[in-house]
Amino acid sequence: MDWLAPERYATELEAEAGRLGPAAAGQDPGAIVPACPEWTVRDLVSHVGTGHRFAATIIETGAPARYERIDAPAEPAAWTPWLLDGARRLNAAVSSHGFDGAVWTWHPRHQTAGFWLRRMVHDQIIHRFDAAQDGDLAPDLAADGIADSLLTFEVIGALRGDGETLRFRATDLSRTWHVTLTSDGPAWTEDDRPADVTVTAPARELLLVLNRRLPAPELAGDPALWERWLAGSRF
Repeated sequence: MDWLAPERYATELEAEAGRLGPAAAGQDPGAIVPACPEWTVRDLVSHVGTGHRFAATIIETGAPARYERIDAPAEPAAWTPWLLDGARRLNAAVSSHGFDGAVWTWHPRHQTAGFWLRRMVHDQIIHRFDAAQDGDLAPDLAADGIADSLLTFEVIGALRGDGETLRFRATDLSRTWHVTLTSDGPAWTEDDRPADVTVTAPARELLLVLNRRLPAPELAGDPALWERWLAGSRF
């Protein structure tokens, strides 16, 4: 599956920052985030804003950076501009360096500034749903998020196997991702071959299922393999 246009990621990064800020600011800053029980709402905002700035620093300096959390402002009314500042800094760094410009990333096959922009867009989308579970998401952006999640699971997580297969079907786009668990980790393609377990849902819901924000609405095949996938795809 091809990535979206660089301009789309830049637009969505700022748009999602503008959605997350108000959604989070409408809650108690000290409330626990159900999907991330180790975080408060302010922690959630801090994580996203730190991600923007961490990725921007790597692109700006051309070198790996030490990850150090930056606390979001104490006042929730300041969260949206703070998130937007980070998003705009990241967009500016990618624009200056070039979407395909070479930089360090943690994914060996994708060493570009664009990788960081795409990853931060989709990380922010998932955490926006942590703050507002009933939000909308364009199906093509959700599908791109599914592919980005699978790229992440290639490197981060504990997904190993002996050829077991999973299939993820997005019903509203007629698109399917096929995953094989190997001794080196998950290998995947976008096709509709048979698999040991199949999860079926619209793209938005499927993205949230793969990120453990929703239970699988339709599961066919080996439930134990699905539980292994859920346990091994945490990061």
